[in-house]
Amino acid sequence: MADDKQVRVILWCIPRTVSTAFAKSMSNLDDVQIINEPYVSAYTIGPEMITQPENLEKETQILFVAKTSEIDLGFHPGWETNKATYAYIKENILEAEYRDKRVVFVKDMSHGIAWKLNMLPEGYRHAFLIRNPVKVFTSWKTVLEKIGNALSTVYPLANKGSLLPEYYGFGESFQLYEHLVKTGIEPNPVIIDSDDLLENPEFILRKFCKRTGIQYKDELLSWNAGDSVVKKWKSSELLMKGNQLCGYYEDAFASQNFYKSPPPADRADLPEDVKICVDASMPYYEKMYALRLRQEEQ
Repeated sequence: MADDKQVRVILWCIPRTVSTAFAKSMSNLDDVQIINEPYVSAYTIGPEMITQPENLEKETQILFVAKTSEIDLGFHPGWETNKATYAYIKENILEAEYRDKRVVFVKDMSHGIAWKLNMLPEGYRHAFLIRNPVKVFTSWKTVLEKIGNALSTVYPLANKGSLLPEYYGFGESFQLYEHLVKTGIEPNPVIIDSDDLLENPEFILRKFCKRTGIQYKDELLSWNAGDSVVKKWKSSELLMKGNQLCGYYEDAFASQNFYKSPPPADRADLPEDVKICVDASMPYYEKMYALRLRQEEQ
């Protein structure tokens, strides 16, 4: 990367793929602006949010807004929910100038943009973060239970809506990957599997940085526990308040480095709703896994 050239990168993720820890890692770059989940905030809680026919999502949103209204973050994280249209996110957040930053790093969920591909921002490199669906949906189920408990309601994993997208996140990631390649926006996107990252973080981060034009530094391998760094991020105010209520970023904020995860559970031992999600996602995961950044690459 030339010293005077700004690099902009979006890491497109599936929930529960260690993506927030990745963003904390990237926070240790020099002169970096982190932008956290801009499109997925529009998708789930903005004016153009995706809703189910039975309006379960809308009811959940009303409860979520009501429960978080009394929370005081002590700082303004970036944008308000009522402004989070796709056009606002694209033009006022992602395509803003950030003149004093050498790197603009965005972490977002693929399903937040897959249905509005015309809203992809200009000037970005694109990469993907995937993970074994067994691990993803086992963790996702736990998070939905936390959200349900916080809202005094039930949010089952099997209900597809804004929190569980139509193609389970994996289908949307593959759709976005194909679009980027076919249009030439990103002819060869970097794909990282979370387990590879956790197994050998230095190697994977070095390769990721080289492929995307970021200057690697060893400080990416560890960071301070807690959420103090988030005050420098740009993020949805409501999503950050929601974390105070539901704790979906809790483990990532408490982390200090990348650490190995245990092997996935056997399919036979999974709950039925997790099996449904895993079976629907696995074909997409396997396609992207075959294209991932491999540890043996030089």
